[in-house]
Amino acid sequence: MTAGISLIGTEVKSIRDGKMNLRDGFVKPTKEGQCYLHNVHIGQHTGVGAYFRHDELRIRPLLLNKNEARKLAQKVEQKGMTVVPLKAFFNERNLVKIEIGLCRGKNVRDKRDTIKEREAKRE
Repeated sequence: MTAGISLIGTEVKSIRDGKMNLRDGFVKPTKEGQCYLHNVHIGQHTGVGAYFRHDELRIRPLLLNKNEARKLAQKVEQKGMTVVPLKAFFNERNLVKIEIGLCRGKNVRDKRDTIKEREAKRE
């Protein structure tokens, strides 16, 4: 699913410079039909004064239809799934878009199996 994101001017400039990190990010949908992007780091843009600086880890609203946001909220509530950002890109109109996906986290047993396989490959 693709969603728009509400940004400040210096954030867009930083994304163009490649200073965006989606690694620890997640999307938190609300029951009111809104979604917010958490823990996504957008670095400071160089060459601007202190007045125009943005907070690097601020919570950013996503631009989705209410129906889409409500569907995500239902799936997150019922099945215990998580919505994560997969990639960020500029569309043909030069707007920043975020591709988001619904995923299920690993349980403890799966994590142990992954660690065993990794150690076996190392040896």
